[in-house]
Amino acid sequence: MLGATPQPSKRPVRLIAPYHPLAWQVAPWRDQSPVVLLTGSAGGGKSRIAAEKLHGYCLRYPGATALLLRKARVSITNSTAELLKRAVIGPDPRVKHMPSKSRFEYANGSLLIYAGLDGDDQRERLRSIGAEGGVDIAWMEEATEFEESDFNAVSGRMRGRAASWRQILLSCNPDAPTHWIYRRLIAGAEARVYYSRASDNPYNPADYLIRLESLTGVDAERLAKGLWVQATGLIFDVWRDGPDDGNVTEAADYQEGAGSVYWAVDDGYSGARDAATHLWTVESHPRAILLVQERADGRLCVFAESYAAKTLSDQHLADVLALPYPAPDAAACDSSAAELRGRLHAEGIFTMGKPGNVEESIKTLRAMLAPDANGYRRILVHPRCTDLRAEMASYRRDASGKIVKAFDHGIDALRYLAWAKRFE
Repeated sequence: MLGATPQPSKRPVRLIAPYHPLAWQVAPWRDQSPVVLLTGSAGGGKSRIAAEKLHGYCLRYPGATALLLRKARVSITNSTAELLKRAVIGPDPRVKHMPSKSRFEYANGSLLIYAGLDGDDQRERLRSIGAEGGVDIAWMEEATEFEESDFNAVSGRMRGRAASWRQILLSCNPDAPTHWIYRRLIAGAEARVYYSRASDNPYNPADYLIRLESLTGVDAERLAKGLWVQATGLIFDVWRDGPDDGNVTEAADYQEGAGSVYWAVDDGYSGARDAATHLWTVESHPRAILLVQERADGRLCVFAESYAAKTLSDQHLADVLALPYPAPDAAACDSSAAELRGRLHAEGIFTMGKPGNVEESIKTLRAMLAPDANGYRRILVHPRCTDLRAEMASYRRDASGKIVKAFDHGIDALRYLAWAKRFE
């Protein structure tokens, strides 16, 4: 009727390949951080959320360039490209798969390109991908297969302008804590990290979960439990940097009036940080000062750290005392570091000596790091303590059983304090 208010169409909306995220996938879907790491046990749904996010980005932002990478290109062709085509994109008429060009073309001008990085020719192709060489969003699948130089090369391409944010997604099962992903992205805090478990994914068949539970050794730790653990020789194998029931937690932050503050100190002077990881090189011997609060329940909470090289002890102590925390009640340090102890005494800080036996103090520290029968861990560490976290995950013995003297500065300091507090 002329002049009548138009009625909304009652024609049903046709859904194409609808996506119903798992509970844990909602947060990484919304996350716009520059680097996002998806890790945890096998079968948690890491690949699905990454694939959906690439596709969603291309639909949302016209003219976007998305990049899907595997170390070996054949792995994409036979698996991930099929996941995109069948489960994620589906029969969407707005998207055309162009296998000869190794890409999906979107009606709004976006491109989802897949490639490998195994060889100089494939790395060279990476430099030419994207409008004016720029990429908006990239996914490095099975990221532990990549070298750190591959990640750096991808980072150098992230200058697309389709949206106000760009992102590199990495998905992988855990590897050794000496891997560059753990040291740089997890311990070095360069990425937002999301952990998942196979039990989080209700689409896994029951026999798959049973198969995971039957794994033993390091495979069980990495694939079933989703932990970044050393295959052999790791000394603090009880240390857990994630998931949520481990030693690393925001709850370890300093709380005013919640307990006395102590310093744990290991003396040193030489060294430098690696330009890529921002962590100390293997040859370095910096001075490490850990700031620890002893809570009423006996927990030792490492809430801050200060590592310094080529800095005199008086300047380093002054820098730490200037931090917005109370001066320590006492400091645990190496009794043979006479000059450092003298500087501490001059500041009015009582010192506690180191243990007489390294192996016994390692046992003490392991016991405090490990959960008891109730899951209670006596030592907690704040996420900001990236150097200590990296050390904890890589402190090990060599094939002969001898302790490898590298990445042990904060650990030695914490051993001294753990020994001093072992009976309290």
